[in-house]
Amino acid sequence: MDRRFFLQLSAMAAAASLAGWSCSAARKPKDEAGGYDAIVVGAGLGGLTCAAYMARNGLRPLVLEQYGVPGGYATSFARIAGPREFTCEVSLHSSVLSSPSARKMLEDTGVWDKLSLVEHPHAWVSRFPDFSIEVPAKCGLGGFERQLAGLFPQEARGLQGYFDIWRKTMAELAQLDKGLSGIGKAAFPAVFPTLWAIRDKSVGQLVDSHVGDPRLKAVLTQSCGYYGLPPSRLSAFYYLAPTGEYLESGGNYLKGTSQALSDALAASITRAGGEILFDTQVEAIILENGRAAGVRAAGGNEFRARAVVCNSAAPKLFHDLLPAGALGPARMSKLDSYEASPGSFIVWLGLNQDVRDRFPLPDASFYAQTDMEANYRAAMDCDFEHSGFALMLYDNLVDGFSPKGCSSLSLMSLSGYERWRPFEADYLSGRKDAYYQEKERLTRMMIDMAEKRALPGLSKMIVMRDSATPLTNLRFTLNPGGAIYGYNQTVDNSFMSRLPNKTGVKGLYLAGAWGNPGGGFTGAMLGGKGAFRDVLESRD
Repeated sequence: MDRRFFLQLSAMAAAASLAGWSCSAARKPKDEAGGYDAIVVGAGLGGLTCAAYMARNGLRPLVLEQYGVPGGYATSFARIAGPREFTCEVSLHSSVLSSPSARKMLEDTGVWDKLSLVEHPHAWVSRFPDFSIEVPAKCGLGGFERQLAGLFPQEARGLQGYFDIWRKTMAELAQLDKGLSGIGKAAFPAVFPTLWAIRDKSVGQLVDSHVGDPRLKAVLTQSCGYYGLPPSRLSAFYYLAPTGEYLESGGNYLKGTSQALSDALAASITRAGGEILFDTQVEAIILENGRAAGVRAAGGNEFRARAVVCNSAAPKLFHDLLPAGALGPARMSKLDSYEASPGSFIVWLGLNQDVRDRFPLPDASFYAQTDMEANYRAAMDCDFEHSGFALMLYDNLVDGFSPKGCSSLSLMSLSGYERWRPFEADYLSGRKDAYYQEKERLTRMMIDMAEKRALPGLSKMIVMRDSATPLTNLRFTLNPGGAIYGYNQTVDNSFMSRLPNKTGVKGLYLAGAWGNPGGGFTGAMLGGKGAFRDVLESRD
């Protein structure tokens, strides 16, 4: 094992220990700038979490957000249809906000008691062309294995081997939370044999090596799309750890939509003495003697601090916000080798009927086939008829989510960017006719599929309709390609090899989906917590 890899392991251990890490007041930095201790660029969940930790621990952060409300993707909006007002949830389907690691962050940042969580009754509900499966919430790895062994008895032995690896992975990750103190690099394979064995594996490779039934493979990898990649490319680390936690802790939705979480974090920041400026886009990172010393916003306003934390897109930071040459050619070449995650195509529908009796599930995923690789390729091509979609009926989770006698649905699929790239220049300059035609075509396609597979007669109930594409994401978040999960969680950029939150520029850190550990609600929040720890412990 070479020194570089052991440093990667050490970084992984530091990231893993975030869940239990607590701030020591004795290590607070002094406000050397005479104003702010840190500038946080972007008010997504990572930036809000970082700033909330800072403000509640005696520091003075300033958050600069280019949009008019906090949250990034963790937000919602309203649409009016005649006398009715419908709420459209931008991103949240389900998250492990009640898990121990997430709850600790919510308590640390002072928002746990401000939120109202609703539990999902299922971990997954999946509809394939020739079979369906409903996985109960909080069934744990044992319950999931027993359910699958009952459905696929001929695969019992392979399932046992796969779940043994999964259980050992979770156990070793829990041990790794305690760090690598006292463990020599040569001993790592012996102390953490499972983590060592799967360090360079995709989840698809693990599944393929244990089971053969295509339907079982589909079930075992059914949630890969929620991590933005097909099984063949998704890091086994990044799939097994959060999915195992989800099976144990169960999924939650938020009353008040994901905007309630973002608003609560923003209020916690300002209540503790931090500041947030909206409609303020950062145009450059100011460096002095090679160190981040502040930012310059649109209009020329400058804000100074001893540290800068970036919750905006990492490619934009490295290529546009930093001065040319700040990172050097070798570092930039490595950064450019990472790929952004896909975007999303979402359709929001307001119905003039209460359809809970006809579709009693909060959510379900409808797959075009059991070949998850083919489903993914079709989604990247925006061929939603051959990829499938996820359906959310929020009224089955939150009573009163919709106007009385009505229902609110969302239909969602991953979406590649190449379909939208030809429209980008015109879209950003306000010429959107051709874009709207393509958006309308795909919106109708999604509604037609939902009508055929989930809710017969759906098209006749619609009184409100809106949709969003990767270009919509780009417009509101400035994420390249409308990426929804930051950098993809490929084997070469996940866990041990994940891009660290320390950027290589003194005083400049990442927070959120693009850094460590990665995307998703809890992932982005952990990235914000990690950036706070890096700022607090920095000696540069």
